[in-house]
Amino acid sequence: MIHKRGLSPDELDQLDPELFQALMLYDAVIEPNGARIEQIRFANLCHLILMSSGNLTEQGMKSAKVSDWDLFGLLSNKTVKELDEEAKKAKEDEHRRSFNALAESIKEAALKGKNNGK
Repeated sequence: MIHKRGLSPDELDQLDPELFQALMLYDAVIEPNGARIEQIRFANLCHLILMSSGNLTEQGMKSAKVSDWDLFGLLSNKTVKELDEEAKKAKEDEHRRSFNALAESIKEAALKGKNNGK
């Protein structure tokens, strides 16, 4: 809204700081052309295109979500810190799973080599 009205830099400097913050909040969150609304439109459009694709398997259709297209984390209503913590936790879980899988494969290989308990 602020940029669409064409306010000059001088007019922006003359705005009351509280009014400026309120306009920025409106512009970013509430306005129909704000970043969050645009992200919702984009995610739904991409999801619709994916679901109407003839090359998608049934399992792919079941696992596809609109949130898969949330490129900037705007739809999850989480802070950047929360998103970062979740990413770190997922990475640690993946490392733990891969380590456990490697340990199991080593264990199976060691047990395979034993003959008659000797």
